[in-house]
Amino acid sequence: MKWKKAALLSALVVFASCTKRYSGSISKNTVWKGRIKLTGDVVVERRAGLKILPGTKISYARKPKNQVRYIREEAAGPFNILQNEKIEILVEGTFDAEGSREKPIKFLRSKNSGGLIFLGKNRAKLSFVEIDGSPIAIRVYGESSPEIVNCKIENCSVAGIGYWDMGGGKIRNSTFLNCRHAIGVADFARPEISNTNVSFSKLAGIFCEGNSSPVIRSSKITGNNIGIAGGDISIPEISSNTISGNGAGIALWVKSSARISQNNISRNVSGILIQGESKSSIFENNFLANGSGISCVESGDAEILKNLFTANDFAIILRDSSGGVVKNNRILGGTGIKLSEVSRATIDGNNFLGCDTAVKLMNRSHTVFRNNTVKNSKRKILDERVK
Repeated sequence: MKWKKAALLSALVVFASCTKRYSGSISKNTVWKGRIKLTGDVVVERRAGLKILPGTKISYARKPKNQVRYIREEAAGPFNILQNEKIEILVEGTFDAEGSREKPIKFLRSKNSGGLIFLGKNRAKLSFVEIDGSPIAIRVYGESSPEIVNCKIENCSVAGIGYWDMGGGKIRNSTFLNCRHAIGVADFARPEISNTNVSFSKLAGIFCEGNSSPVIRSSKITGNNIGIAGGDISIPEISSNTISGNGAGIALWVKSSARISQNNISRNVSGILIQGESKSSIFENNFLANGSGISCVESGDAEILKNLFTANDFAIILRDSSGGVVKNNRILGGTGIKLSEVSRATIDGNNFLGCDTAVKLMNRSHTVFRNNTVKNSKRKILDERVK
């Protein structure tokens, strides 16, 4: 028994000796490998670099020390972007964390994890990196443009990644799971997000605001409350994605405008929701089995061209004082287009096949209906407007 206790104590001593502890400033090129424990905030200085080798595991001390303040001027006044009582890595220099599929780099779950923060224009790359449980795993400020490839970010209580200022860079072949927001894009930021899986976000999978203009393409966006949310004059470009099983696949408000093309949008409560003076160009998408394919409400406006709608309860709904041009679409099954309140639409050159009702008009809505083909449908136009 004494021999076993001695062996166990020896193993614990070896484990502890293999774990290196870091906090404070990194002022020269530094390599992390093996087991790293952060005991306080780490700052990679502008002329230095941090390289993290495959298989490295980063953990966090229970009681942080050496807390750093980094003050930004906000409209509401000075603001410290670093979180008190959290341990963060602030990167002003270069950052290279390239794991492998067999040996990913792991930032381990901890209540003291504050994530990574990128500033400036220096090169930064993350590949095969896993981050679990930080409030915000990665924050991007200034003109920083980190490249994020084959990474996994999950269980973030605020967001997986947040972009501000003119931040950008690319996210490719990565996975975001079970975050409040997976990716947030603000100010004039313009990241490119491609071939990425965004799933089970409690609020929005990808949230855009300010004058941001993210490019979102060839990604799988499933099971979120809102798949992609655009507000406050954001201008997202959304193309060639699979957007399925969300509350709203895409939701736009407050003068947001989006270009939405060639997506497969299926089995959402609402495929696309446009409101609050937002505008959108929606073309060459496939809408399948949504509660509504496109809903345009309040004073939203949409140009809806060359889409395929199949087995949606309603292909297109316009209500309140919204408006739209609906042209050269194919609408199969369900109710085709419903207009109510004082909405207005030009419905031109569409093909309705097997619909319960091709077009339903209510209240004081208005339409120009021309050059459309209606086949095997119960009703061409159901007019219930106030006379």
